[in-house]
Amino acid sequence: MEDYRSKLEEQLKEIEALLEKSNRKLEELRSVPDHGIRIHKSNGRDQYELINKTTGEKRYVKAADVQSLRGIAQKEYEKKISKELMAMKQGLESFLQNYDVRKLNEVYECMANGRKALIDPLIETDDMFVDRWQSVVYDDLKFFDESELFTCNGVRVRSKSELIIANMLEQYGIPYKYEKPLYLRGVGDVRPDFSCLNMRSRKEVIWEHFGMMDNVSYVNKNVTKLACYHQNGFYVGENLITTFETSQNQIGSKLIKGMIEHYLL
Repeated sequence: MEDYRSKLEEQLKEIEALLEKSNRKLEELRSVPDHGIRIHKSNGRDQYELINKTTGEKRYVKAADVQSLRGIAQKEYEKKISKELMAMKQGLESFLQNYDVRKLNEVYECMANGRKALIDPLIETDDMFVDRWQSVVYDDLKFFDESELFTCNGVRVRSKSELIIANMLEQYGIPYKYEKPLYLRGVGDVRPDFSCLNMRSRKEVIWEHFGMMDNVSYVNKNVTKLACYHQNGFYVGENLITTFETSQNQIGSKLIKGMIEHYLL
Protein backbone atom coordinates (compact mmCIF):
# COMPACT_ATOMS: atom_id res chain seq x y z
CA MET A 1 0.00 0.00 0.00
CA GLU A 2 1.46 3.33 -1.06
CA ASP A 3 2.29 5.82 1.69
CA TYR A 4 0.99 9.28 0.76
CA ARG A 5 2.24 11.07 3.88
CA SER A 6 4.94 13.06 2.10
CA LYS A 7 2.46 14.20 -0.56
CA LEU A 8 -0.10 15.14 2.07
CA GLU A 9 2.52 17.08 4.02
CA GLU A 10 3.45 18.95 0.83
CA GLN A 11 -0.23 19.74 0.31
CA LEU A 12 -0.46 21.01 3.89
CA LYS A 13 2.50 23.35 3.31
CA GLU A 14 0.84 24.66 0.16
CA ILE A 15 -2.41 25.30 2.05
CA GLU A 16 -0.51 27.11 4.83
CA ALA A 17 1.26 29.30 2.26
CA LEU A 18 -2.05 30.20 0.59
CA LEU A 19 -3.64 30.93 3.96
CA GLU A 20 -0.78 33.26 4.88
CA LYS A 21 -1.08 35.02 1.51
CA SER A 22 -4.85 35.45 1.94
CA ASN A 23 -4.44 36.79 5.49
CA ARG A 24 -1.91 39.36 4.26
CA LYS A 25 -4.41 40.46 1.64
CA LEU A 26 -7.13 40.76 4.28
CA GLU A 27 -4.84 42.95 6.37
CA GLU A 28 -4.31 45.22 3.37
CA LEU A 29 -8.11 45.43 2.92
CA ARG A 30 -8.83 46.06 6.59
CA SER A 31 -10.08 49.61 5.96
CA VAL A 32 -12.50 48.48 3.22
CA PRO A 33 -16.12 48.55 4.52
CA ASP A 34 -17.72 45.17 5.24
CA HIS A 35 -20.47 45.67 2.71
CA GLY A 36 -22.14 43.06 0.53
CA ILE A 37 -22.67 43.00 -3.20
CA ARG A 38 -25.67 41.49 -4.94
CA ILE A 39 -25.71 41.10 -8.72
CA HIS A 40 -28.86 41.06 -10.84
CA LYS A 41 -29.40 40.73 -14.54
CA SER A 42 -31.15 43.62 -16.28
CA ASN A 43 -31.62 43.53 -20.05
CA GLY A 44 -28.82 40.96 -20.26
CA ARG A 45 -26.37 43.09 -18.28
CA ASP A 46 -25.05 42.76 -14.75
CA GLN A 47 -26.52 45.29 -12.33
CA TYR A 48 -24.75 45.74 -9.00
CA GLU A 49 -26.47 46.41 -5.71
CA LEU A 50 -24.41 47.51 -2.68
CA ILE A 51 -25.67 46.37 0.74
CA ASN A 52 -24.64 47.97 4.03
CA LYS A 53 -24.50 44.95 6.38
CA THR A 54 -24.79 47.16 9.47
CA THR A 55 -27.84 49.24 8.50
CA GLY A 56 -29.33 46.99 5.84
CA GLU A 57 -29.38 49.93 3.43
CA LYS A 58 -29.26 48.98 -0.27
CA ARG A 59 -28.45 51.05 -3.32
CA TYR A 60 -27.72 50.35 -6.96
CA VAL A 61 -24.29 51.29 -8.28
CA LYS A 62 -23.95 53.18 -11.53
CA ALA A 63 -22.05 51.42 -14.33
CA ALA A 64 -19.35 54.11 -14.17
CA ASP A 65 -18.76 53.35 -10.46
CA VAL A 66 -18.68 49.53 -10.63
CA GLN A 67 -14.87 49.41 -10.40
CA SER A 68 -15.12 51.05 -6.98
CA LEU A 69 -16.58 47.76 -5.73
CA ARG A 70 -13.40 45.78 -6.40
CA GLY A 71 -12.04 46.20 -2.87
CA ILE A 72 -15.34 45.10 -1.28
CA ALA A 73 -15.61 42.07 -3.61
CA GLN A 74 -11.99 41.13 -2.98
CA LYS A 75 -12.44 41.34 0.78
CA GLU A 76 -15.53 39.11 0.62
CA TYR A 77 -13.59 36.61 -1.48
CA GLU A 78 -10.55 36.60 0.84
CA LYS A 79 -12.77 35.95 3.86
CA LYS A 80 -14.43 32.98 2.17
CA ILE A 81 -11.23 31.47 0.77
CA SER A 82 -9.44 31.97 4.09
CA LYS A 83 -12.25 30.15 5.91
CA GLU A 84 -12.07 27.22 3.47
CA LEU A 85 -8.28 27.04 3.69
CA MET A 86 -8.39 27.06 7.49
CA ALA A 87 -10.94 24.23 7.49
CA MET A 88 -8.78 22.21 5.09
CA LYS A 89 -5.66 22.88 7.15
CA GLN A 90 -7.28 21.75 10.38
CA GLY A 91 -8.85 18.70 8.73
CA LEU A 92 -5.56 17.64 7.13
CA GLU A 93 -3.60 18.15 10.34
CA SER A 94 -6.13 16.02 12.22
CA PHE A 95 -6.01 13.32 9.54
CA LEU A 96 -2.20 13.20 9.54
CA GLN A 97 -2.15 12.62 13.30
CA ASN A 98 -3.74 9.22 12.73
CA TYR A 99 -2.40 8.44 9.26
CA ASP A 100 0.31 5.80 9.30
CA VAL A 101 0.10 3.04 6.69
CA ARG A 102 3.04 1.29 8.36
CA LYS A 103 0.67 0.15 11.12
CA LEU A 104 -1.25 -1.92 8.58
CA ASN A 105 1.90 -3.81 7.64
CA GLU A 106 2.98 -4.15 11.26
CA VAL A 107 -0.19 -6.11 12.13
CA TYR A 108 1.25 -9.03 10.18
CA GLU A 109 4.97 -8.36 10.34
CA CYS A 110 5.06 -8.19 14.14
CA MET A 111 3.56 -11.67 14.48
CA ALA A 112 5.65 -14.73 15.29
CA ASN A 113 6.71 -16.76 12.26
CA GLY A 114 4.58 -19.68 13.41
CA ARG A 115 1.47 -17.50 13.39
CA LYS A 116 2.40 -15.92 10.05
CA ALA A 117 2.41 -19.40 8.55
CA LEU A 118 -1.29 -19.71 9.38
CA ILE A 119 -2.33 -16.39 7.85
CA ASP A 120 -2.91 -15.06 4.36
CA PRO A 121 -2.29 -11.32 4.92
CA LEU A 122 -4.67 -8.79 3.43
CA ILE A 123 -1.75 -6.56 2.47
CA GLU A 124 1.39 -8.07 0.93
CA THR A 125 4.59 -7.34 2.77
CA ASP A 126 7.38 -5.74 0.75
CA ASP A 127 9.18 -9.08 0.55
CA MET A 128 6.04 -10.82 -0.74
CA PHE A 129 5.45 -8.08 -3.30
CA VAL A 130 9.05 -8.18 -4.57
CA ASP A 131 9.05 -11.99 -4.72
CA ARG A 132 5.86 -11.98 -6.80
CA TRP A 133 7.24 -9.29 -9.11
CA GLN A 134 10.55 -11.10 -9.49
CA SER A 135 8.86 -14.44 -10.13
CA VAL A 136 7.71 -13.42 -13.63
CA VAL A 137 9.72 -15.53 -16.09
CA TYR A 138 10.63 -14.44 -19.62
CA ASP A 139 13.11 -15.49 -22.30
CA ASP A 140 16.31 -13.49 -22.46
CA LEU A 141 17.37 -11.91 -25.74
CA LYS A 142 20.38 -13.55 -27.35
CA PHE A 143 23.81 -11.98 -27.16
CA PHE A 144 25.56 -11.95 -30.53
CA ASP A 145 28.82 -10.28 -29.47
CA GLU A 146 31.68 -11.89 -27.63
CA SER A 147 32.01 -9.28 -24.89
CA GLU A 148 30.80 -10.52 -21.54
CA LEU A 149 29.76 -7.86 -19.06
CA PHE A 150 28.24 -9.12 -15.82
CA THR A 151 26.92 -7.13 -12.89
CA CYS A 152 27.93 -7.84 -9.31
CA ASN A 153 24.84 -10.07 -9.04
CA GLY A 154 25.66 -11.94 -12.24
CA VAL A 155 23.26 -10.25 -14.68
CA ARG A 156 24.70 -10.04 -18.19
CA VAL A 157 24.29 -6.68 -19.95
CA ARG A 158 25.27 -5.29 -23.34
CA SER A 159 27.29 -2.16 -22.62
CA LYS A 160 29.58 -0.61 -20.06
CA SER A 161 27.04 2.14 -19.41
CA GLU A 162 24.31 -0.41 -18.73
CA LEU A 163 26.75 -2.16 -16.42
CA ILE A 164 27.20 1.04 -14.41
CA ILE A 165 23.42 1.53 -14.18
CA ALA A 166 22.75 -2.09 -13.21
CA ASN A 167 25.48 -2.19 -10.57
CA MET A 168 24.17 1.05 -9.08
CA LEU A 169 20.63 -0.36 -8.97
CA GLU A 170 21.97 -3.42 -7.18
CA GLN A 171 23.99 -1.26 -4.81
CA TYR A 172 20.82 0.60 -3.80
CA GLY A 173 18.83 -2.63 -3.53
CA ILE A 174 16.40 -1.63 -6.29
CA PRO A 175 14.61 -4.68 -7.73
CA TYR A 176 14.99 -4.67 -11.53
CA LYS A 177 14.67 -6.86 -14.61
CA TYR A 178 16.93 -6.55 -17.64
CA GLU A 179 15.26 -6.41 -21.05
CA LYS A 180 11.92 -7.65 -19.76
CA PRO A 181 9.27 -7.71 -22.53
CA LEU A 182 6.77 -4.85 -22.47
CA TYR A 183 3.75 -4.74 -24.76
CA LEU A 184 3.02 -1.37 -26.36
CA ARG A 185 -0.16 -0.82 -28.34
CA GLY A 186 0.60 -0.24 -32.01
CA VAL A 187 4.10 -1.67 -31.70
CA GLY A 188 3.98 -5.01 -29.92
CA ASP A 189 6.63 -6.23 -27.52
CA VAL A 190 9.63 -3.99 -26.83
CA ARG A 191 12.57 -4.66 -24.54
CA PRO A 192 13.30 -1.72 -22.22
CA ASP A 193 16.83 -1.75 -20.86
CA PHE A 194 15.60 -1.94 -17.28
CA SER A 195 12.23 -2.44 -15.61
CA CYS A 196 12.69 -1.15 -12.07
CA LEU A 197 10.48 -1.37 -9.01
CA ASN A 198 9.89 1.69 -6.86
CA MET A 199 9.20 0.07 -3.50
CA ARG A 200 7.73 3.22 -1.94
CA SER A 201 4.96 3.39 -4.53
CA ARG A 202 5.12 -0.30 -5.55
CA LYS A 203 5.05 0.81 -9.17
CA GLU A 204 7.17 -0.28 -12.10
CA VAL A 205 9.38 2.33 -13.73
CA ILE A 206 10.98 1.82 -17.14
CA TRP A 207 14.59 2.95 -17.64
CA GLU A 208 15.85 3.41 -21.18
CA HIS A 209 19.48 4.33 -21.78
CA PHE A 210 20.22 5.82 -25.19
CA GLY A 211 23.92 5.35 -25.73
CA MET A 212 24.61 6.45 -29.33
CA MET A 213 23.06 9.88 -29.59
CA ASP A 214 25.63 11.00 -32.16
CA ASN A 215 24.34 8.33 -34.59
CA VAL A 216 21.55 9.86 -36.70
CA SER A 217 19.77 6.61 -37.59
CA TYR A 218 19.90 5.49 -33.94
CA VAL A 219 18.43 8.82 -32.81
CA ASN A 220 15.61 8.70 -35.38
CA LYS A 221 14.69 5.13 -34.38
CA ASN A 222 14.58 5.97 -30.69
CA VAL A 223 12.65 9.22 -31.09
CA THR A 224 9.94 7.02 -32.60
CA LYS A 225 10.31 4.60 -29.70
CA LEU A 226 9.90 7.41 -27.15
CA ALA A 227 6.75 8.60 -28.93
CA CYS A 228 5.35 5.06 -28.65
CA TYR A 229 6.09 5.05 -24.92
CA HIS A 230 4.21 8.32 -24.50
CA GLN A 231 1.26 7.04 -26.53
CA ASN A 232 1.06 4.06 -24.17
CA GLY A 233 1.06 6.10 -20.96
CA PHE A 234 4.78 6.13 -20.14
CA TYR A 235 6.01 9.64 -19.42
CA VAL A 236 9.50 10.87 -18.62
CA GLY A 237 9.76 11.82 -14.96
CA GLU A 238 6.75 9.71 -13.96
CA ASN A 239 7.09 6.06 -14.95
CA LEU A 240 9.87 6.44 -17.51
CA ILE A 241 13.52 7.31 -16.86
CA THR A 242 15.74 8.27 -19.79
CA THR A 243 19.49 8.75 -19.87
CA PHE A 244 21.61 9.72 -22.88
CA GLU A 245 25.22 9.79 -24.00
CA THR A 246 27.39 10.32 -27.04
CA SER A 247 30.93 9.23 -27.82
CA GLN A 248 32.12 12.57 -26.42
CA ASN A 249 29.70 12.85 -23.48
CA GLN A 250 29.44 9.63 -21.56
CA ILE A 251 27.19 8.92 -18.62
CA GLY A 252 28.66 9.01 -15.12
CA SER A 253 27.83 7.34 -11.85
CA LYS A 254 26.91 10.68 -10.22
CA LEU A 255 24.07 11.21 -12.71
CA ILE A 256 22.84 7.64 -12.31
CA LYS A 257 22.96 7.96 -8.53
CA GLY A 258 20.83 11.12 -8.74
CA MET A 259 18.28 9.43 -11.01
CA ILE A 260 17.91 6.47 -8.65
CA GLU A 261 17.54 8.62 -5.55
CA HIS A 262 15.00 10.90 -7.21
CA TYR A 263 12.82 8.38 -9.03
CA LEU A 264 13.24 5.01 -7.34
CA LEU A 265 13.65 5.58 -3.60
